[in-house]
Amino acid sequence: MQHPMHQTATRSARHAVWLSALVLGAGAQVMSAANITYVVGTCKGGTHFSTIQDALDASPAPDTVEVCPGQYAEQLMITKPVTLEGIDQGNSGMVQIVLPSGYAINAAIGPFGAPTVAQVFVKDVRGGSVNLTNLAVNGDDQSVPEEGFLVGILYEESSGTINQVVTSGQTPTDYQGWGMWIQGGSSKSSVIVENSDMHDYNQGGLMVIGMTDTPNLTATIKDNVISNFSSVDTENLVLEVGTDVTVTGNFVSGGLFGIDIEGTEGAVTGNTVFQSSYGIYLGNDGVKVTSNNIYDTSSAGIDLQHTIHSSVVQNNKIKTVAPNGAGTGIELNCKNISPTLVNSNTLMDFYYGYGNAPAGFSGSNTYVRVNLDVSPCTGNGPSKASARYRQKVLGRSQEQ
Repeated sequence: MQHPMHQTATRSARHAVWLSALVLGAGAQVMSAANITYVVGTCKGGTHFSTIQDALDASPAPDTVEVCPGQYAEQLMITKPVTLEGIDQGNSGMVQIVLPSGYAINAAIGPFGAPTVAQVFVKDVRGGSVNLTNLAVNGDDQSVPEEGFLVGILYEESSGTINQVVTSGQTPTDYQGWGMWIQGGSSKSSVIVENSDMHDYNQGGLMVIGMTDTPNLTATIKDNVISNFSSVDTENLVLEVGTDVTVTGNFVSGGLFGIDIEGTEGAVTGNTVFQSSYGIYLGNDGVKVTSNNIYDTSSAGIDLQHTIHSSVVQNNKIKTVAPNGAGTGIELNCKNISPTLVNSNTLMDFYYGYGNAPAGFSGSNTYVRVNLDVSPCTGNGPSKASARYRQKVLGRSQEQ
C-alpha cells in the first residue's frame, strides 16, 4: 500500500503532465492561427520576396503582405483574402505601384464589358476581405493604344477596405482613365474607401456600381479627396445603380460633375464640392442629400433630374464666388417635386435660387444675393450630358 505522501506526489506529477499537455496544445493552436506575413523588399526581417505578385501567390497563402518603400512596375491580381500594406518609413518614401510597359488587358468592366487594364485587380474574392493601405498606384500617364479603360484599383465582387491609398496618372491617350472602380455583383460585397486621394485621371476618380437595379453593393466613401482641375469633362465620384451608399466627409473638386448619384439607396451628407460645373447631380430617387457645402459651380449647385418621393435635399449650403452671381443654386428641371422634400437650403450669390420650379414651389429656404429666388418652369434650365455620354462612361463607346 502506497504511503499517502507518495500518492499525493503521484497525483501532483500527473497534474503537472496534464497542464503541460494543455499548454502545449494551446500553443499549437496559437501557432496554427498565427498571421502569416511576407515582406517584399529587405527593409525589415521576415520571409522576403522581390515582387509583390510573388508574395501574393506564395504558399502558404499570406494573411499580410508588407511592402518596403520603392517603385514596383507590376500589374497585381488578387484572388484571395489578404492585407496588402505599404511599410511606413517616414521621409524615406512610400510604395509606388506603377503601370509596367508590358501591361495586359486583364479585366472587363461595366454593363457592356469594356476591355480594361487594371493596375491592382481584386477579382471575385470570397470568404474574406482584401484590404489595401498606405500605397500609391500611378498610371504613369502611359498611352494605352486600344479603346477601353485604365483603372488604378479595381474591386470586382470583392469586399474590403481601401485606406490611405493614392491613385494618379490614369490619363491614357485613347483609354478612359479612372482612379478606382468598385463593381458589385451576385456576391453582395461591401467596400470602404477612406482617407484616400484620387487625382489626375481623364474620366473619373471613383466609380461605385452594383450592376443590377436592386442594390447588391454596399459602399462607404468617407474622408477622401477626389479632384481634377485639368479637364472640364470628368466625373469625380459616380454612385451608379445597384448600390447602397454612405458618402460623407469627402472633398470633391473640378470637372463636369462633382458627385453623380444614379443609385437608389443611401445618403450623401457632409461633403464639400468645389468648382465643378454641376456640384451634385441627383439622377434617381432614394438617396438623401443633406448638409453638403457646394461652392463655385458654373451651372448648378444641385441638379435634380428625377422626380423624387423618398429622397430629401435639405440643409445644404450652396454658394458661388462669381462677382455678379451666375448659374442656378438648385435646378428642378420642371419636375413635380414637393417643397417638403427640398427645403432648408442656403443659396447665395446665384442668378436663380431654384431653377425651373413646378407651380406652387416655395419651401423654407435662405436666399442671399439671389436675383430671382424661384424661377418658374420654362424648360430652359441646365441639363445633364447626353445618354450617349453616359454610355461611354459605363463602357460602351458612342459609336456602338
